[in-house]
Amino acid sequence: MRVCIINLNLVAQDAIGQNILQQVRFFRRRGDEVQIYLQYPPLGVSDDIVAACRVVDISTLRTNREPFFTTADLFVFHYGGYYELIDSIRYLERGAVSFHYHNVTPPALWNREEDRQQMEMSVASVGKLASYADLVVADSEFNAKDLIEQHGCDPERIRVIPLAVPLEQFFQGPADPKLRSLYQLHNHRVLLYVGRVASNKRVDLLVEALALVKKQIPNALLLIAGDHSTNPAFVPVVEQIRQLSRQLQVEKDVIFTGRVEQIAPIYRLAEVYVTASLHEGFAVPLIEAMASGVPVVASDCAAHPGTLGNAGLLVQPEDPAAMAEKVVQILSDDVLYGQLVQRGIERATDFTVEASNIQFSQVIAEVTAGLPKRPFPFARLKSLDELNGVNQAKLAAHPTTVQPEIVNSDAFITLSEDIDQLKNAANVIIRNYTVHSGFPLIGGVIAWVRRNLTSHLREPYLDPMMRRQETFNWQVILTLRHLLADLHKQLGANPNKIVELEQEIAGLRSEMEALQRELREYTNKNSDVS
Repeated sequence: MRVCIINLNLVAQDAIGQNILQQVRFFRRRGDEVQIYLQYPPLGVSDDIVAACRVVDISTLRTNREPFFTTADLFVFHYGGYYELIDSIRYLERGAVSFHYHNVTPPALWNREEDRQQMEMSVASVGKLASYADLVVADSEFNAKDLIEQHGCDPERIRVIPLAVPLEQFFQGPADPKLRSLYQLHNHRVLLYVGRVASNKRVDLLVEALALVKKQIPNALLLIAGDHSTNPAFVPVVEQIRQLSRQLQVEKDVIFTGRVEQIAPIYRLAEVYVTASLHEGFAVPLIEAMASGVPVVASDCAAHPGTLGNAGLLVQPEDPAAMAEKVVQILSDDVLYGQLVQRGIERATDFTVEASNIQFSQVIAEVTAGLPKRPFPFARLKSLDELNGVNQAKLAAHPTTVQPEIVNSDAFITLSEDIDQLKNAANVIIRNYTVHSGFPLIGGVIAWVRRNLTSHLREPYLDPMMRRQETFNWQVILTLRHLLADLHKQLGANPNKIVELEQEIAGLRSEMEALQRELREYTNKNSDVS
């Protein structure tokens, strides 16, 4: 099977990037061919993944200039916000489609006004884009609920597959002395946050909580591990955090690591993982922390409760005092600490790559159930011979390779001729029609007006409908040709069945011809209007 994975980018360190890499490994181990289509070059991935990536724009995919894309069997779209390449889901004329929804940060929680219009479009586009997919995959029950309640998605078409964590990388163990020295953590009790320093993450609340914790645990320290500089929206957030830490006199105890290549050892530096984020579609760091034997304190909102289960402590959102209280409780009570560690390690085993692959394989089997066993590369169609590898002229002249006395050759010849007639009538679009006017002098102006007045009907509605009809016609023809070839081998001893099939095909031909006449009339009518 040929598989296309589509996303804005591929960053090895982020959650969506890890999900894509896991999917690539899954498909490759099945023997599938995989191509990744991106708007931006991949970051931090191995050479074999880079080789599978294609950085393209939407026009390249819309105009069928990517042979692999136009002949693929399965399209896996990832969505964490609107990007131009996602629009290719609207123009697919073949294959199965899955839409993987990672949720979108609500614009109201974002601090940069310049980005909010884009984010509003991201939110507004979810329902429409998801409607083009055969199945919609959500990372969490929270995301599934969001799809249903906020975006009007059909619950019957939604499947939940939690994101996975490679547990062989995240485990309980001693801290790396070099890292403790690098971040000057000796003799400190470390509170850890992992993730982007974005406005919706409310890292400022963690600083407030730290100041309260230090009143009872003076050697507490907050380690902030994640990107805090590549996005312009992060700059004012970081400045706010620095200013707040100075005001609260904890500036020396708030440490930014920036983006790190290997995040797993960072967790083993911590005693407690803390997050005050107000919006998460899944929250992978919670699983990574629990797998690393680090107790978790998180805000009771978004996907946090569903991801944690009963393995961590939840606090009221935007309440740094409540968070500080839970942190102090954990650091002061060894029994509670141990219970949370064990519950967390056990909870993390629900999110293994193996478990995720089982669920993913079930979704792939479901979404591809309607695909033909033999791929039909309609989009790069040149001729019927190119599709099925059969020499049409030879088949018409010599319809079978078995002995003539076994097979009714006349019946096969008739069937082949019928299919040829269907092939000749398969293309129903009048491609050489141009808008024109018979009026002298002003005819060009009239034609221009007609084109622009009707393009909003023709381009989004009529043209795609006609292209889909042509695709369907060719699929019927190709299926019949394959069936005819199989009949030569399997039904040669029973010419009566062949005659019956011939009659059925003749009836199908009549129905298709009637449909094509209606479509031509409809096309001519709309072309005249334009």
